[in-house]
Amino acid sequence: MFDSAQLTAYLERVGITAPRRPTLHALRRVHRAHVAAMPYENLDIQLGRPISLDPDALFAKLVERGRGGYCYEHNGVLALALEAMGFDVRRVLGGVRREIDGDGAWWNHMPLVVRFEGRHGGGGTEYLADAGIGTGFREPLPVRDGSYRVGAFNFGVWNLSGDTWRCSIDPRVANLTFDFQLAARRPEEFAERCLELSTSPESPFVKTLAVQNPRENDMWVLRARTLTVYDPRHPDLKTVRVVADAGEFASLLRGRFNLTLSDAETTELWAKAVAQHERKLAEDAQAEALENAA
Repeated sequence: MFDSAQLTAYLERVGITAPRRPTLHALRRVHRAHVAAMPYENLDIQLGRPISLDPDALFAKLVERGRGGYCYEHNGVLALALEAMGFDVRRVLGGVRREIDGDGAWWNHMPLVVRFEGRHGGGGTEYLADAGIGTGFREPLPVRDGSYRVGAFNFGVWNLSGDTWRCSIDPRVANLTFDFQLAARRPEEFAERCLELSTSPESPFVKTLAVQNPRENDMWVLRARTLTVYDPRHPDLKTVRVVADAGEFASLLRGRFNLTLSDAETTELWAKAVAQHERKLAEDAQAEALENAA
């Protein structure tokens, strides 16, 4: 867990004061603040930098350096902070797209489960806490069969069998589910899969730059040069546009997504985004030509 100085710095980073007690209300407040302050992003992977799950490395990156990260990093930091605040939290086995990809998807995600006893206001129940899904939920969800509205979006949780559960993202945003189990896991158990996902040429995190952030009424998703804003209030439920130039790209990263990046880093990332965008256009054109020729 974080020491007292690290916890103080974390709370300053997410913009809240320390909760008096580890209550359900406090968990919701911390979860919302974390998601709002630190976006989901794979920019270090795009820059060819190693991803470390060491607690000090996580603190240095997400707290001190003003960055975000992907699932292992976000939930690693959130777990360290919650432990320091006195929450009963455990890291658990997760599998994004296991519904489609099968058991090989296990270990590609590390959600958190927080336990509350009745005296702490949670009714002796468990809650799924997860800041590591870019189009995920701003508040923790009960580990209980049901559909849950968080802000403008809907999420589902249901039991598959035994201690295996499934969580669904709002289908208006993504056709995405992830499975999780309830047994506690050690952070180092995820290291091998983390290394694979952050370095393999076949990994989606290596192939495409991504920065994502859910808010109360909309979700912002930047993939290469394509910016999608999911908003149920919009007639089409979303708006999609191409980021115009390097200046707008830098403004999005530093402004809307609240990331601290150097000029050199931003320039390199923009070059990656442009190349990936051009590659996607070429792939789409080729696929269309093949379809028309069939």
